[in-house]
Amino acid sequence: MNKLRRDSLWMGLILGLALPAVVFGIICGILSLLFYASTKMHGISIFDVISVQKLILLSVVPNLFLLRYYLLKLKFDLTGRGILTITFIIGIVFAILEFI
Repeated sequence: MNKLRRDSLWMGLILGLALPAVVFGIICGILSLLFYASTKMHGISIFDVISVQKLILLSVVPNLFLLRYYLLKLKFDLTGRGILTITFIIGIVFAILEFI
């Protein structure tokens, strides 16, 4: 746990990418289980019903809480910049996938 309390840009980039990836996997897993349990049609994927763009956008939300924790509570500016950079990159990926 002490390794997470470092003020470095790389730590922010890793945390900013890892947390949305984990949340994305958890959301997809839960929705797949719920969708599979509630439908009798086994040939339909969860991504046919809910778009990947919406799941990407939803998975970025925990980064806001992580960013607030590192910037306000711990006063780690470099780590906060890394988290913010990855959050913006994910936002740009969302915009590209949504509008193209």
